[in-house]
Amino acid sequence: MNKGKVFYWLRLCLSAVILICCFLSFTVTFDIFAKFFTVQLGAGIAGLFASFSITVLLTVLAIIIFTFLFGRFYCSLICPLGILQNFIGFLSLKKSKNYKNMAKTRYTVAAIVFGALFAGWAVGLKILDPYTNFGLIASSIFTPVYNLITKNIHYEFTVATLAISLIPFVILIFLVIFKRRFFCTAICPVGTLLGLFAKYGVFGLNISDKCITCGACFRNCPAGSINLKDKKVDNELCIRCLKCVSVCPKQAITYGVYKNKKSTEPFSPSRRNFIFGSALVVGGIAVGVGSAIARGKKFLRDTVRALLPPGAGNYNRFSSKCTNCQLCVSVCPNKVIHPRYFGHSNIYMDFSESYCKYNCNKCSTVCPTGAIKKMSLEEKQNLRIGLAKIDRDLCIACGICAFKCPAKALSIDETADGERTLVYNAAVCIGCGMCQVSCPHKAIEIVGIIEQTTLSS
Repeated sequence: MNKGKVFYWLRLCLSAVILICCFLSFTVTFDIFAKFFTVQLGAGIAGLFASFSITVLLTVLAIIIFTFLFGRFYCSLICPLGILQNFIGFLSLKKSKNYKNMAKTRYTVAAIVFGALFAGWAVGLKILDPYTNFGLIASSIFTPVYNLITKNIHYEFTVATLAISLIPFVILIFLVIFKRRFFCTAICPVGTLLGLFAKYGVFGLNISDKCITCGACFRNCPAGSINLKDKKVDNELCIRCLKCVSVCPKQAITYGVYKNKKSTEPFSPSRRNFIFGSALVVGGIAVGVGSAIARGKKFLRDTVRALLPPGAGNYNRFSSKCTNCQLCVSVCPNKVIHPRYFGHSNIYMDFSESYCKYNCNKCSTVCPTGAIKKMSLEEKQNLRIGLAKIDRDLCIACGICAFKCPAKALSIDETADGERTLVYNAAVCIGCGMCQVSCPHKAIEIVGIIEQTTLSS
């Protein structure tokens, strides 16, 4: 019995279960799975820079230590985009070839992304973080399909969000079909970081003397990490899919203490290569820090003052921390949190159809990057996220808004002769949008504020 095939299929089944849970986390029915994303490395690192948490720190350290000990199992077992690529990979018509090791490229990309993050701007993760891209794909493409099938009342569809989501999905499919796991081994900043720890790690895949150089492992390796000439598996690039172990006819590939054999290939880390590579990394960090200082102001400007989820703080802070993973969009029960589109450069709130529930703080509990600060329900209920703007020409003082306002910011003043007037107390208004939605004459609109503030007790 080939134990390699058993382990491979166990890994495949486990990753399939995790992928299903990840997809379910982006549906309104199964938002309980959203808590799974607290173990995502890229989002966790971003969260540490946004608002330090000992829980997040321990999670990040656990992933790094696990990777150092056992290799990049994270990429094939935990990362949802990595797992998705595994299953898309079954469509690939090309077998692996001797990919060029694009070390300088991936190090430079990672340096730019983490350099910008260190300086306070998560723009690199917005584009290249695997978790963020999976969220974009799942919430904007697959979730609407699920909602349409189940006739969910919160089903929403816009061509703009679909177009934005299709771009990374189409690129991902193209890369996987023609380049296998190229994204993971040459572009992904999270994969690059994990690879550095795995490179000097304890355990790995080794090719024994039983190898007959049939090439089965080489042809099936999606990461291009197998060097047949030297009979070596590159621990830095290996994503632990275990495909090579399952297809080896002689069971010559085993998992154990990693034996880093010296390569006979012409490449060697000479002083010139080392200096050039170091210069690229330092330059990448400089570019990342410089772009973060500049804050990308022309990209962070909206044409309107947007309403932001409770806990976002202000627009500049939220823009620099949010990676647009859309998990908050998915778990919002009233669907007032919307994904970015061509009119808004970031996630925003809209009260035209519904309001922010007074007894809900789900977006705060699931945000993995700290862009939405974690708050208790009481803290959220005492936070102002907007203010009401009343059109006195349309208002008939019917009192519906005053009756439904949870903060008691609205009331009706009635004179002795029966004349009624709507009274608005801005000092206690939290901007939840209940008044805007309940007004039958559309006389009230919630407008954004510069800084979200806690009401004085």
